[in-house]
Amino acid sequence: MSASPRTQGFRPVGFGLIELMVAMVLGLLVVGAAFAIFQSNQRTFRANSGINRIQEGARVAFEMISNDVRAAGGSSCSNLARPDVEHSNTSNETAFLTQPVSGNASEFTVVSGDDDAYPVTSATSNSVTVDLTQAQEDNPSFALSDAFSSGQSIIVCNANQLYVVAVTGVSTDTISFAPATPVVMTSDPMAPGASVMVSRFRNVRWFVNSGSLMVNRNDGNGPQRVIDNVAVMRVSYLQRGGLNFVAAPTVWSDVVAVRVNMRLNGADSADGRTIRRDFSNVISLRSRVQ
Repeated sequence: MSASPRTQGFRPVGFGLIELMVAMVLGLLVVGAAFAIFQSNQRTFRANSGINRIQEGARVAFEMISNDVRAAGGSSCSNLARPDVEHSNTSNETAFLTQPVSGNASEFTVVSGDDDAYPVTSATSNSVTVDLTQAQEDNPSFALSDAFSSGQSIIVCNANQLYVVAVTGVSTDTISFAPATPVVMTSDPMAPGASVMVSRFRNVRWFVNSGSLMVNRNDGNGPQRVIDNVAVMRVSYLQRGGLNFVAAPTVWSDVVAVRVNMRLNGADSADGRTIRRDFSNVISLRSRVQ
């Protein structure tokens, strides 16, 4: 019997076992290559993220440190303003005038006048009256007690003299302080009364504790954490006329610049290794650079 025309030339269709195995092997190779690329990209992303966090942390830390160091020994009055020669300097005045930056190789302290200073309209030897009109131009609700409080150290100065005293009382527009200044600041024959300013005395300590960069400001809030993963901080100082930075200058009043070196470790790792970066920044003291 001859074959039916419908069955002539019939061939089975589909994949054989060998073809399926070859296809599976090729598929596994493609999936494996894709997974390897994914893992590589993931490691690269984690490493870049870790480096970016380290760099951002260093940038923030150095910006804050630079703001403090550049202001060291500065006030809202002339850099030539000094206490009266017959006046016995307080420890804060001595630090302000001779050691605006001091410390050692692992930490340092900066003293200066606060950025916010307030003009004075009248004064006695133990009080100043603040011009609230100017102080309230930007903030109409500003009150003198928002900026000053009893026991706080403040700077009272004009173009000729400067004193660091302690607040004993704050009223609506008047700040009382002790010890008394040798002269009434607005009656100083060597400086115009309009040059009298009052500001908070700022004392800032930078140090590393338990792997974190810390700052302690004299605002009553205690030490504050700035950035984490700081392995070490090294501080060195440049004296006027010197060529090299030293860990401990012989004459603190001659310090003109501070160099801060920091090593930061990343919280993430790439290829099983901790990300580590060294940073360095040199800051000049405004009050010492002519």
